[in-house]
Amino acid sequence: MTRADIHFLTPGDPATPTGGFVYDRHAVDGLRAAGLLADNLRVDGPFPDGSADALEAGQAALAGVPKGHRVIVDGLAYTALAPAIARHAERLRIIALVHHPLGDETGLSKEAREGWLQKETAALAHARHILVTSRTTRARLGELGIDTGRVTAVVPGVDPAPDLGFRDSREPGPLRLLCVATLIPRKAEHLLLEALAPLAGLDWRLTLVGEARDPAYGDRLAAMAREPGLAGRVSLAGAVTEAELEDHWRRADAFVFPSLHEGWGIAPVEAVRWGLPVITSDAGALPESVPASARVMVPASDVPALRGALIRLIDDADHRAALAEGARAAAKTLRTWAQMRAEFADVAGRLA
Repeated sequence: MTRADIHFLTPGDPATPTGGFVYDRHAVDGLRAAGLLADNLRVDGPFPDGSADALEAGQAALAGVPKGHRVIVDGLAYTALAPAIARHAERLRIIALVHHPLGDETGLSKEAREGWLQKETAALAHARHILVTSRTTRARLGELGIDTGRVTAVVPGVDPAPDLGFRDSREPGPLRLLCVATLIPRKAEHLLLEALAPLAGLDWRLTLVGEARDPAYGDRLAAMAREPGLAGRVSLAGAVTEAELEDHWRRADAFVFPSLHEGWGIAPVEAVRWGLPVITSDAGALPESVPASARVMVPASDVPALRGALIRLIDDADHRAALAEGARAAAKTLRTWAQMRAEFADVAGRLA
């Protein structure tokens, strides 16, 4: 009989609309379906920085787990909870889930970056095993001196592709560009606006969908959207419901994702699922995650290259159609969340 002895520690509200939390929800569902889930623990942040209250809550959560049980701790909270994890490392079987190293977050000073990488690698020494969301992140941990023999990649998925027949006809009007991403500097929506600002002579509109988790950055993007060349062409939709997001996917003509680092890239893969041509940066695991037939990839932070890719996408209908055809073909072969859930449960179930 399967033993339900795996506890999954989520860093905050499981319903948070980010790629990492989407992955966590599917992981938990996979464990539950396999009869392995003992509990889904919740410890509120702030993370990744942590606080005395968060550490106390983490300690209490781990103290309540029976001896010998397995605990999967999401990487957003793992380093902040390292003192509590170290205290229970012999009593429990700790498994870390790393979406990407915290020190690879953009906008950090050299000292802060090195500090996070040192703290995280030291904390990971307490884990019996490490799960990651891409082969790229597995290799990155190897670069940081972690034995990749104790690291396993279980990559995300998407829902099955919808019927894309509606894309056979398109309403006339400007080319509708879409970017779905949390409004934080790492997602680099400001670079997309910089790239589009000089293109007033072309017929396009852009919608940014995503919560402004960094309010100052959200204000910056709103101010940029009012500047000449962008005013009246850029909409900031904010956080949306699932039904509203589906409407955005259906109405879009192309997807643009200028992120500076990704542990996978759920949104651009979702765009392929919806049959959209994709322009993306080459940051992190994006070359691994986004099918080549559907994408144009530009160097991260390279605004002129991004602008050039946008000009061709907007101006060259044949180029755009070829990418769309590649996306529609790739959409049929994408890895599904059902496959991810089954693999996650299988891998986690076999980890000692």
